[in-house]
Amino acid sequence: MRALWILIALLVGGAIILVWKTAPSPPSSGAENAPTISETRGGAVARPPSPPSASPAPKDASKSPPGVAATPVPQATPAPLAPLPSGLTIGLDKQIKGATVRPGRLEEKDGAIVADGKYTIKGSGTAERPYEVSWELLMSASDTFIPRLGERQIPQRIAMLDGTHIRISGYIAFPLIVTEASECLVMLNQWDGCCIGVPPSPYDAIEVKLSAPADNSRRHIVRVGTVEGIFRIDPYVVEKWLVGLYLLESATLDTEL
Repeated sequence: MRALWILIALLVGGAIILVWKTAPSPPSSGAENAPTISETRGGAVARPPSPPSASPAPKDASKSPPGVAATPVPQATPAPLAPLPSGLTIGLDKQIKGATVRPGRLEEKDGAIVADGKYTIKGSGTAERPYEVSWELLMSASDTFIPRLGERQIPQRIAMLDGTHIRISGYIAFPLIVTEASECLVMLNQWDGCCIGVPPSPYDAIEVKLSAPADNSRRHIVRVGTVEGIFRIDPYVVEKWLVGLYLLESATLDTEL
């Protein structure tokens, strides 16, 4: 009997031990479930490397967390623009037959007008203080006013003279067949109206209409003089060829001979 109870006790104890060993173990954390290094027939088994953690994305310097004022990002300062040269607008409104006015740069300096940094024009354009004009200035129209080539621009530095009083000196040529003349030419170069000298071009001569007839009894004498009057720009074009360009009206003549 005693042996029977011992046998039963052994069976019950073995059953309890068997049930305890087969019961599922409680869940554990990932760190506890990770395999550890152990000895096997193949050697040591290493713990598998943990996945790399993602690096935090860089913060946008232009954005700040809520409630924090944004730090201003310095902006590049543009280089200052060079000031434009101041200029006079006189002459731009002139209406010239068959031509347009080409803008230039006119500046006042020391009581005179400096045109395009090259030509100095003294005076004020009135009868009391006429503009003092050079031939170099008048001849510069040949750069932009050439009708036969389709170029029909009068520079502003010349257009400003239209309708004003001017004074200019040069060689004087009268008509050859009259003793008194109410018209004459004032020119850059000497010319007797026929054979001696250099015939003028439309750019270096002015047709002058005198306010009073001049004595032309000494018509063959070379004369140099100064004329004053109202200046006009009046292109005279024949078959696209420029024949005349400048006029001087109500003019007075002061000759040296």
